[in-house]
Amino acid sequence: MILFRNVRIVELEPPSVSELTDVAVYEPGEGEAAGTVAATGPRLHERFPSATVAGDGGYLSAGLVCGHTHLYSALARGMLVDIAPSKDFAQLLAHLWWRLDRAIDPEILKASALTGCADALKAGVTCLVDHHAGPECIDGSLSIIREAYETVGVRGILCYETTDRNGMAGAKAGVAENLRFAREVDALRSSGAKPLVDASIGAHASFTVGNETLESLADAVRTTGRGIHIHLAEDKFDAVDARHRFGKDPVERIEAVGALNDRSIIGHGVWLCPSEVDIVNARGAFLAHNARSNMNNAVGYNNLLPAFRNVVLGTDGMGADMLEEFKFAVFRHRESQGPWWPGDFLKVLHRGNELVGRYFAQDFTSAARCASDNGDVHGARDFPGFGTVKEGAPADLVLWDYDPPTPLTGDNIAGHFAFGWSSRSARTVVVAGALRILDHRPLYDDANIQALARKQALRLWKRMEER
Repeated sequence: MILFRNVRIVELEPPSVSELTDVAVYEPGEGEAAGTVAATGPRLHERFPSATVAGDGGYLSAGLVCGHTHLYSALARGMLVDIAPSKDFAQLLAHLWWRLDRAIDPEILKASALTGCADALKAGVTCLVDHHAGPECIDGSLSIIREAYETVGVRGILCYETTDRNGMAGAKAGVAENLRFAREVDALRSSGAKPLVDASIGAHASFTVGNETLESLADAVRTTGRGIHIHLAEDKFDAVDARHRFGKDPVERIEAVGALNDRSIIGHGVWLCPSEVDIVNARGAFLAHNARSNMNNAVGYNNLLPAFRNVVLGTDGMGADMLEEFKFAVFRHRESQGPWWPGDFLKVLHRGNELVGRYFAQDFTSAARCASDNGDVHGARDFPGFGTVKEGAPADLVLWDYDPPTPLTGDNIAGHFAFGWSSRSARTVVVAGALRILDHRPLYDDANIQALARKQALRLWKRMEER
């Protein structure tokens, strides 16, 4: 049992800040309720006298979610590689990112996943939705990433971004890797485990996925019961290409083969049109907005953002600092004279938990049903979902040592996030009931992870120069 004493609970939706209270957490191995919030209320040390005190004072919230990232780019920071000037986004992909993903081997992949997960936890991010690419390291790649997630202790959703750009053999291998990994996760659940990592079905983008491959991906979506995770209309070229080559808008292509559902994740969507937004909304799919990446790649701004029902925030591989991403999303939207305010983006930041719930809620609702059948009063309660600090909720939690210079209330959390609160305030992080960072000290081997990352980064850069 873990105990947080004298904390104020911060909820993002609806936004609120509690009075001083205690929060108790079931650790792994503590029965069917393991990995959930055991109780909230005053003087819980009397109820749980043997609990380990994980913090005293501060603000306690649910962990943050990165709705779209590329851990394979974690070793690109400050890269010393000769990159040809790029006139547009297509050239940037060819000159930089497709050289990088072709240079990935198992050792580089492991190092990039480990350091990416470690950085996420330090920023108060407890779930990473990864979109992996590595055409020379496909088979078994998602299991390598899964092992890194479990080593560091991060929740996540993984996929391989299937593409035709390396030939049909590579495309088929990509589909096969997505299917293989989904079966791996299903086997874990069948054994009674609560996996820390789930699977989606990955595709690169409309302009690198032909009809044959798209049909195979749709079959994989139906077979596994997962959602497709794909870039759509990140750059204007993707939208134009779909209309020119296939006679359909990008979303219409996905919809036509039956691959769009309420677990789908669409990265960027900058150049989608209103009719495509309507389809996305009708299917309950998620749009992952990546403000910093869009700015960095100069692909334009998504002026239809407020029209999407399920917007989440991602980083597109630019780290995993979601409070930094929140700020950029707010300020870039304001610069575009959009109608949203920080409070609207607070809902977006929180909605990442709804995405996580669509993949992982089954692990908690099934446990609750089982406990209820056994007469367990705790298990009989309704599952409150991800993204909250309530009894029965998943214990993916962050204790922040933010000391606000002005009052902090439910009415102004978004203002504090936009103009003050930062990831440096993340003091203690718990994922699935397990302590991963305690008082700013990682409980995984962070020094060796970073040393390994530096070593493999040099190998990656050298391999890129050879391509």
